[in-house]
Amino acid sequence: MIRSMTGYGTAERTTKEARIGVEIRTVNNRSLKISQRTPEGLGAAEAEIERLLRERLSRGTVFVRLAVEPVGAAARAPLNHEVLLAYWKDLAEVRKRLGAADEPPKIESLLALPGVVGDEAVLLTGIRDLAEIVREVTVEALDRLDAMREAEGEATARDMAAHLDDLERHVAAIRERAPGVIEEYHQRLRERASALAKGVEIALDDTSLAREVAFFAERADINEELARLASHLEQTRALLGASEPVGRRLEFLTQEMVRETNTIGSKSSDADIARQVVELKVGVDRLREQSQNIE
Repeated sequence: MIRSMTGYGTAERTTKEARIGVEIRTVNNRSLKISQRTPEGLGAAEAEIERLLRERLSRGTVFVRLAVEPVGAAARAPLNHEVLLAYWKDLAEVRKRLGAADEPPKIESLLALPGVVGDEAVLLTGIRDLAEIVREVTVEALDRLDAMREAEGEATARDMAAHLDDLERHVAAIRERAPGVIEEYHQRLRERASALAKGVEIALDDTSLAREVAFFAERADINEELARLASHLEQTRALLGASEPVGRRLEFLTQEMVRETNTIGSKSSDADIARQVVELKVGVDRLREQSQNIE
């Protein structure tokens, strides 16, 4: 079943050390474009997320947000004991030189110095099994995204199938009407020639009439266009049941449908066929718009 390019999926996991959430949103795009928002220090997780996305998605703009929030004891900022001790010794040496060795430095004053308290990136890297949890949560969010895209794709396929039914009826109506156009032209030509020859001793030349009708029939012949259009409709219907991504092929087929429909309209001067061509153009345009939202 075809899949829509628009969808949304989210998943979350809470451990003793952190809450990890992944949110994925997709919209239309002719190619695959990925945009990620991840916490600083999790470059490896970002690379793994992109790998998973490229395995599962082939088209669309993908927006991904990874949130990692430490909880419990893991939420405290890490203290760099070695850096703190080095600052303590340095200050003690300075006080000794200044003759103020009896006044030891206060620990609180050292906490604001660079490197004593770790930043958020250091905090996140201390969470156990974080990379594996991020991968699992991303897969879960992707599964939910796929479920939504498949549901929307199924609805789109039903709607497109209904449009195909209408288009096939219009093609059948044009095919049925086309032979009558030639016959009516022959009749009009004969009547016009008779009217012009009335009262004049000029005999109608059936050979000339037949030649003119044959020339008109050749110019107005739309059988090849109708056959190609019917083939495109049949191929489109077959693609609606495909399991692999077919969006690009559907877009190509609708472009070819537009080409054939325009040719039919330019070749025929019949009012009934012209009305059918208008309906064809409307239906093909709807198919084209829908195919642009299919992966």
